[in-house]
Amino acid sequence: MKTTALSVALCVSLAACGSSKLSSESGTTTVIQSSAGIYTGPLSTQQRLTLLAKLDGSAYLFYRTPSAARPAIDDVVVVGTAEQAQDGKYQSKQATRYRLVQPRKATPVQVDIDFARSPAISGFVAVPGDKADNVAFNASPTLILGEPPSLSSIQGLYSGTGSSLQGASATQVTITSSGLLAGKTANGCEFRGTLTPSSGITAYDVSATYSGAPCIDANATVSGAAVLDESQLLLALPRANRSDVFVFAGKR
Repeated sequence: MKTTALSVALCVSLAACGSSKLSSESGTTTVIQSSAGIYTGPLSTQQRLTLLAKLDGSAYLFYRTPSAARPAIDDVVVVGTAEQAQDGKYQSKQATRYRLVQPRKATPVQVDIDFARSPAISGFVAVPGDKADNVAFNASPTLILGEPPSLSSIQGLYSGTGSSLQGASATQVTITSSGLLAGKTANGCEFRGTLTPSSGITAYDVSATYSGAPCIDANATVSGAAVLDESQLLLALPRANRSDVFVFAGKR
């Protein structure tokens, strides 16, 4: 994807996009409570970033093309584990980027985020051995950190796009006021589960069980996260072995 002058500006603000590590002071933890939350901002690829940083150190980074006619996610980065230094520097220990447009593939990446100047943050996603594919970003919080999420605010019928490394199709997801979740893709995959408020941030933990084929993980139960970004529901359900992910973006 072509990088414009915006990427140059963002890279300068980070000192070097090719760097694979932000320097940090000694002493690490999972995630400082004030850093957890939902952030949005521009990527150096001209896409829009929605970042969900959770208290347990996991994170979800959704990349979207703002001009897309139908809600859809181009890429999602799922951080399984990470640590954060006392000076605010966050670094992933295990993370995977899923490219949901051609060429569709899963790639191990390094995610570094600088929360030192919070609420404004900056960071980058680096692909080991391929500096040309690194992505930089600046972002700011979208909601009041620590505000409790509400099931009543997220309930409804959402229509949009469900994507995985196998392809994309029109998808509908229903969420009830009691936290029940059900979804169906146009190619016949169905899933059902529950959605519960996350601890300390305005986001949701999701557990869902797939039906049989053509779901990406037939009959399996998977866990992930969901967030409301303005009027869009963003949902990510990675496979346990990290080989694929189901991602949904849709509107009520």
